[in-house]
Amino acid sequence: MKKGFLEESEGVYSAMRAMSFIALFAAMLFGFMVISGDGSAEFGTYIVFGFLIAAFAPKALQKFAENNLTANS
Repeated sequence: MKKGFLEESEGVYSAMRAMSFIALFAAMLFGFMVISGDGSAEFGTYIVFGFLIAAFAPKALQKFAENNLTANS
């Protein structure tokens, strides 16, 4: 059986993947709003950067922790 997009393994859904996907979508939405805004986009870029960090950092940290825990066991 094929694993779905939001599944860690077959039948096990990942809330972290769902939240990362939502944060990535929010970053794209805010990025579009900043680009199409009135030109005062300094603060908007900080918001977009924050959403991008929220999208990618948790999953990277989880992989780092899983690799260290399994290597030490």
